[in-house]
Amino acid sequence: MAVRIINPEYVRGFVGYLLMQESSSRWLVKVIIKETHLPKNSEMLVLSLEESDFEILHHSL
Repeated sequence: MAVRIINPEYVRGFVGYLLMQESSSRWLVKVIIKETHLPKNSEMLVLSLEESDFEILHHSL
């Protein structure tokens, strides 16, 4: 499921994907950050976020 990151500030506005639920209110979210000037160079982050740190963009059926 795709989500838009609200917090932390250094990835605010990026799109991430839910990997798994850690606890009742925490999720692991995968974020891929692409460098615009170096298209082959990207970085993947896995963040542990509270549900209030992201918003769901769409549901997968």
